[in-house]
Amino acid sequence: MNRDSVNWHGSICAVVTPFTIDGRIDWARYDENVQLLLSEGVHAIVVAGCTGEAWALTDEEKLQLSRRTVEIVDHKIPVISGTTCIRTENVIELSQAMIKTGVDGVMVSAPYDCLPGQEEIYQHFKMISDALHFPMLVYNIPSRLGVNLEMPLLDRLADLESVVAVKQSSANYLDVFKTIETVGDRIRVIVGYSSNRGLPCIALGADGFTSTSDLQVIGHPAVELYTASITGDMERARELQRLCYQVASAVSAAGTFPASLKSAMNLVGRPGGYPRRPLLPVKGKKLEQLAEALQKAGLSVVGG
Repeated sequence: MNRDSVNWHGSICAVVTPFTIDGRIDWARYDENVQLLLSEGVHAIVVAGCTGEAWALTDEEKLQLSRRTVEIVDHKIPVISGTTCIRTENVIELSQAMIKTGVDGVMVSAPYDCLPGQEEIYQHFKMISDALHFPMLVYNIPSRLGVNLEMPLLDRLADLESVVAVKQSSANYLDVFKTIETVGDRIRVIVGYSSNRGLPCIALGADGFTSTSDLQVIGHPAVELYTASITGDMERARELQRLCYQVASAVSAAGTFPASLKSAMNLVGRPGGYPRRPLLPVKGKKLEQLAEALQKAGLSVVGG
């Protein structure tokens, strides 16, 4: 496999998992969110990622969410599901079960918590690739894992049979540029944090970006950011990039992600629901400040 094995591109939404106040998955809100995103033109959906509170989900819940998403999407756009676990064997087992749900790919990050070295991470991904023979998105997010996929490692990972894409969410902008230069000819490069780097990274040659806070709060304009960037409508792209950054900054300042994202969604009438403990919804003064910031960005606040 290689970058041409899949058509993963554009504005890719990492969806939230709405919960009820007592911690159950709110299926009505989940369905509404996926259907809304589909109608707004999102190019692909990621299930059970960081935004989806994967750490709070059981393996069976991840499989249920994936089946539900595949059913709603009905092959209109790709569905990619997170299967990250600490133990290599667990990733393989969950991924093999996930493939049977009908998803188009799996997203796997380096093992968290155990802080593996670069060679250990390579062997981890190699075993998974050899076992699956199925499109895999390698996810680099050092802020949550405690380890970074360095360029020499990414260079090796790009040659693994199942690896067709990398999601680069390093906070270091140069890592994004180096990733495109190092592996972009072999695998697809999807950029994290579209709210502050969507436009420049598309200009550099990225295939797309993941949208989280911006897309699930403002909707179609976040999708349009990709369209304007790829077609060279710089005036519109700059305008949309500023809007996405303004909204994402307001969400970030309000509280712990993605609890703050869900609160922002609820404020503008979109189906965010509740987070799962230990995370708590935004309340009191912080919620008021979030509402004011969203209004300042030009959004209508309808809920709480």
